[in-house]
Amino acid sequence: MLGEEFTLLAPIFYLILFFTLVNFLYLRFFQNKIKSNYHVVLNSIFFLVIATVLLFQEGIIVDEFNKSPGSMNFILSIISGVVFLLSLFFINKKTSK
Repeated sequence: MLGEEFTLLAPIFYLILFFTLVNFLYLRFFQNKIKSNYHVVLNSIFFLVIATVLLFQEGIIVDEFNKSPGSMNFILSIISGVVFLLSLFFINKKTSK
């Protein structure tokens, strides 16, 4: 049986998801005020890369210390990826008009 659940990186995943959602909402509702949407998308890409690296590092830490992995961080990473894909969809929708 594995040890207790490892949750030390969970606040970072929540923060990354929050910033990704803010980027998405900014793209969705303030499209007319943004001169270049690609800066916001690039920012979202950085957040997605950071979340992926953190998820990988968490797996290493969990394995080394014989802890139980938390599924919430994986779910938050998937949600961040989906929000990023939605941002790309709205960028392409805006540029095609």
